[in-house]
Amino acid sequence: MSDVLFPEMSSDADAKGVIVTWFASSGESVEADDLIAEVAMDKVDMELHAEHAGTLTILVPEETEVAQGSVIARIE
Repeated sequence: MSDVLFPEMSSDADAKGVIVTWFASSGESVEADDLIAEVAMDKVDMELHAEHAGTLTILVPEETEVAQGSVIARIE
């Protein structure tokens, strides 16, 4: 199992961002390097890719504001 973290996109430790889009659904199988989400912080967008193959479990829905470094999904 591995955690999918909201990436560190700011030098401000208290910065928060938004999950713009999930490209895979919870319970869906993903391969390593598959595009799984797009996130945004301070008008900068970033794509998130799966680090490992497995089944994705989404913990935070789209349009939710979260702190950078937060666990937003898991891949088992």
